[in-house]
Amino acid sequence: MPDTTARRLAVVLVLALVGTAALTHAESLVMRPLQVPHGISVAAPIYRGTPSADFPAVVAIVITEADSSQGLCSGTLISPTIVLTAGHCLASDPQFATVYFLPDGVTVVGHPANRYAVHPDFNFAVAAFSDVAVLGLVDPVTDVAPLPLASGAPRAGTKNMIVGFGDDGAGDIGTKRVGAVRVKTCPRAIRRVGIGRGQLSTSICWKPRRRGNDTCPGDSGGPLLARGAVAGVTSGGYGVGTCPGVLSWDTSVLKVRAFIDQALAL
Repeated sequence: MPDTTARRLAVVLVLALVGTAALTHAESLVMRPLQVPHGISVAAPIYRGTPSADFPAVVAIVITEADSSQGLCSGTLISPTIVLTAGHCLASDPQFATVYFLPDGVTVVGHPANRYAVHPDFNFAVAAFSDVAVLGLVDPVTDVAPLPLASGAPRAGTKNMIVGFGDDGAGDIGTKRVGAVRVKTCPRAIRRVGIGRGQLSTSICWKPRRRGNDTCPGDSGGPLLARGAVAGVTSGGYGVGTCPGVLSWDTSVLKVRAFIDQALAL
């Protein structure tokens, strides 16, 4: 989840059911422009996660809003010029976005983005639905191999990796960490916190454990990896206060593949 109050989805979510329309290959995807900063600087992880230099295609994203406030999200390089992240990270009309790589686990390399697109079905009122976006980089990345997209969704009961730069549960933010979660079938609805029927229909879910791993603020947009391929995009969860929560979820890449494929074709 992103590390700003405006885009924090880690606590109890109150969501309203609204109509949605599926993106088809016949529709045109338009990338919105971003300003390109003159200089790049770092403004700044997985709960109980392990610091890691692995997965160099998983990136930190610093997003600057119109009021100059900044937020942190995570993302994944899926082509030399396209980064996959969460829709709620970019849904507030950002002005700038800079993507930071750690190709050797130590050196920080910044790449400015100059365009973005949020899935047309995403809406803050239905924050658990199609929560995905793409960033277009000014220049292609040549020293980091993009991660592949999964061809299917992970089966319930399987263990998968989560990666991100968010809060580790002890206040450390901005360090890439990895963890493992066992996915489960998403509930149809969670009425007691306002999650209506069908709002998790595009999601991959897991139930965090106190001594296990979970995604936290700043991890939004990072990947859930199934056999090394991107199967999910960190979206949100609910609980009481801090991580771990009661239930967490990612947007399923399989459910939003048409949107991603159109972005990759631009």
